[in-house]
Amino acid sequence: MQFAIGTNLASMELGDALRFGPSTLPNVNFAVPRQQDVDYLKANGFGKSRLPIRWEMLQPILHDAKPSAETLSKIGVSGPGEFHPGYAAFITQVLDAHAKAGTKCIIDVHNYCRYTDFVYQANGDVKGLTKPNSVAQAFTTDSSQVQFRIMALAPGATLTIDNYVDFMSRIAKKWKDHPGLGGYGMMNEPNAMPKPGDTLGNDPNLPPIYNGQDLTIWPTFAAAAVKAIRAIDADTLIYLGGNNFSDAWGLGTENPGWPLNAEKIVYEVHCYLDATNSGQGANWNIQVGSNFSVGVNDKAPIDEMTGAKRLQQALDFALPRKMAIALTETGMPADDAHWQASWTNMIQLAKKNNVEVYSWAGGSHWQHRGQHVTHIPTWYQNKPAQSQQAGAMMAVAESWKASIFDAGPGWARTDAGAPAPVTITVYARGALQQSVTITVSSDNGGTFNKTTLIIPAGANGSDSFTFTPKANAVTTLTYSSNSAPNLPPPRKVYSLTDPVAYSATTRADGTSNLPDAAMALLAKYAAAKWDMADGYTDPLYGAPCAVGQELRAVSDSGFGSSAGNEMEMVNWFNTGPGMGLFVTPKMAMVGTRKAADLTNADYRVQVFGLWCRKRFAVPLTSSTTFTADPTPIEVVPYGLNDPQFAIAAISVPSADASGVIFQASAADYGHLAALELKAGKPQARWVDPAGTETVVPALTALTPGTPTTVALLSTGSTQTLRVGAAATSKAVTLPSAQFDQLLLGSGFNYDFPQQSFGGYLVAAVTGKGTPTSAEMGVIESYLLLGTH
Repeated sequence: MQFAIGTNLASMELGDALRFGPSTLPNVNFAVPRQQDVDYLKANGFGKSRLPIRWEMLQPILHDAKPSAETLSKIGVSGPGEFHPGYAAFITQVLDAHAKAGTKCIIDVHNYCRYTDFVYQANGDVKGLTKPNSVAQAFTTDSSQVQFRIMALAPGATLTIDNYVDFMSRIAKKWKDHPGLGGYGMMNEPNAMPKPGDTLGNDPNLPPIYNGQDLTIWPTFAAAAVKAIRAIDADTLIYLGGNNFSDAWGLGTENPGWPLNAEKIVYEVHCYLDATNSGQGANWNIQVGSNFSVGVNDKAPIDEMTGAKRLQQALDFALPRKMAIALTETGMPADDAHWQASWTNMIQLAKKNNVEVYSWAGGSHWQHRGQHVTHIPTWYQNKPAQSQQAGAMMAVAESWKASIFDAGPGWARTDAGAPAPVTITVYARGALQQSVTITVSSDNGGTFNKTTLIIPAGANGSDSFTFTPKANAVTTLTYSSNSAPNLPPPRKVYSLTDPVAYSATTRADGTSNLPDAAMALLAKYAAAKWDMADGYTDPLYGAPCAVGQELRAVSDSGFGSSAGNEMEMVNWFNTGPGMGLFVTPKMAMVGTRKAADLTNADYRVQVFGLWCRKRFAVPLTSSTTFTADPTPIEVVPYGLNDPQFAIAAISVPSADASGVIFQASAADYGHLAALELKAGKPQARWVDPAGTETVVPALTALTPGTPTTVALLSTGSTQTLRVGAAATSKAVTLPSAQFDQLLLGSGFNYDFPQQSFGGYLVAAVTGKGTPTSAEMGVIESYLLLGTH
């Protein structure tokens, strides 16, 4: 084995309500990695991936089941044991992408030694079996028709060695010769197995079994399947995880019979950095305060060597026995420098000992975007911003690629009217081989605390400067460098005394000062702005989007972003073969303005707009001791009861359009703040966690083909809808509730997409606070007229 870095292209393993309920819809319940995902990984030094898959979705009927012909037809396979053709095609599609990129992919069976199955009646039917559409898999509407299976050696085992050997043999037969195949991942994280002589184990309805579990079950199953695979494929690597979540320190003590007497076996271990080794702890100080470190010391806190200490225990067992090791699941939170130090120490140890390292979690599915452990890049300043986790891996692997960004406030005026200093951070995402020097300058005076910035070599470096402008000025700051790989765009700082009055004035060349006045107000309220004129065709390898092309990425060109909390708007949906029900917006023109085309003449599919996914703050309580994260960096800037506003410039093609224009909401829940159309009439709608709606409707429908602005404004106790300059209000005090996503042109609640309004979106802004009516009018005029 040689040291290499990769990632888990996660989400094809998802489906918590599998078999009972429609939880297998591509791009909603799971996502298939795109070619662009794989190409981007390869370009940044990630030469191999791990693809978690779900056994039940690939083999929906076990080989020894006796289904009826009707059951086979609804499930969509020709016989017991056969692979689901759609899901198998998705796996092939991912392997094809790796082969095209010149990389490899491990097929990882992500099932924890378990299988969720249907209950077959005596005639082979399944009560309530339903096939919902052409792309989702069949499910039952009767919960009594779902049964839990787990590997066991005792008589009456519900999941047998023959079941598992059949499944793994079919995987080997189907993909053994594929040039993108990099290995067979035998089973993710076996855990809580049945006791000797038992067949139940960790049934979801029973307490987990850890003490007294039979640790020989998984090694016995694994040995049988390895033998079967080797009879089919003598060469492809086999990745073999161990009992108790494949924890690194238990490699030699929790897996009787390791190492197996077989060739080309790589022993998987999993290792995170937090106190419980779960990857769920994100706040460094809280994790240290837990005062224990699983696998290292139950009476001492984590430190910057915890991950390395966990991995070292696996190495101590493996190296004398000449066992190859791969760290196939691991991750780094990004909100504290201590995490990066701990992560780097562990990866350096892996490199020293030729251990492959696979981070959690790549791909681009919504459940993994914005999480504290993620490998997914954001999209900012019209280029991808690599995750901090990836940057640290790249530095150890000496894959020297980085992009430079900046972030900071643009409003530089005190309430008393005097200029105020602003602090701007310039930062790298990725890995710099050498430090870079950047110079910042002003076109309109003002003072700097320094004008020379140095971004250090290595991963995710940064430097900051403070600038104080002249009074009542608009100042452009510009960067220059002879060594930086790229530079942030020029940045404006505003110290205007009265932006509303300024909007009515003109520049020396006779053009209007409206754009600068509006941008000053966006700076004042730290608001994000998404202008479709800034649209790109892809959030990884995009180009400026031309009319008729897919629109998949729009950067925040306002002031809502910060370092580590880039307010990107993207559409990452895989629209390849078999994906089905959703299509991306395309670029169109509304007059002289570019606009996202969210119209749809095809009733069989739904247009899905652009999405920005963040995360919740988790207060420290007795029930969140190990997962608390009270002050995450990556968050939506306001919650349900905070002062907030959103404005969208739109045009509708018909007088009866209905659907979502803008939404701030919680992906897994129902509370939200939204701009919508209902039968052609705009409305602002707030929904609290109890489901209580506050709706402020317009009295008349929009005029088709006429661009206008619609806006919501909330003080927390008064909610307002604006259509152009006309305002309607309602007084309702909203409760506290967090949002974790923002969406343009569609919605997403209770884990499911909500219908687009079916028109054209020119631009949108949102921020925390309550601008005055005059201030709202300036921003609205600007969104309609554009930047020139």
